[in-house]
Amino acid sequence: MPRSEHRRNVATRFSREAQRFVEWADGSACADRLTAPIALRRVARLYAEALALPQPWSEGVSVRRDEIAVFLEARLNQVRLRATAIPLQHYSEIFSPLVPPDEPVVGDLADDLVAIYRDLALGLHFLGAGSIDDALWQWGFGFQMRWGQHASSAIRALHCYLAQEDPSGLSSAE
Repeated sequence: MPRSEHRRNVATRFSREAQRFVEWADGSACADRLTAPIALRRVARLYAEALALPQPWSEGVSVRRDEIAVFLEARLNQVRLRATAIPLQHYSEIFSPLVPPDEPVVGDLADDLVAIYRDLALGLHFLGAGSIDDALWQWGFGFQMRWGQHASSAIRALHCYLAQEDPSGLSSAE
């Protein structure tokens, strides 16, 4: 399979999960309240799909992200407002487990979901405009540098919350 076709297939596959997350987070698919069990499933699926994103992520990149980010502001605020419905908001976190002893910091689940949403929505915008390389760069670089860390922190916090407060949320179907 030619490399460009492989990149197109990966982008198409990842975009399906990214679109599900975006529509769930901003309420465009369903205005139901966000819940911790569904948040855990959405973020975990997204993280797993991101592991298949190709390298190099910079191949063929042409779009200036700072100019495009403006279109997201209202949607990011909507995601933040919706995320506050999840009972878990703040959690303790070690910023980097690779630099011991790191002092704990406070994580913010709404901030995590907004950070993930931002990079996914921008990638979907690029893909919709026909720029597969820009979409893959946005998703892949963001996963490595930003939203992947937010996702892994959110997964851990949501798992701990559900294990202690709502164990049925770890096994119930979506």
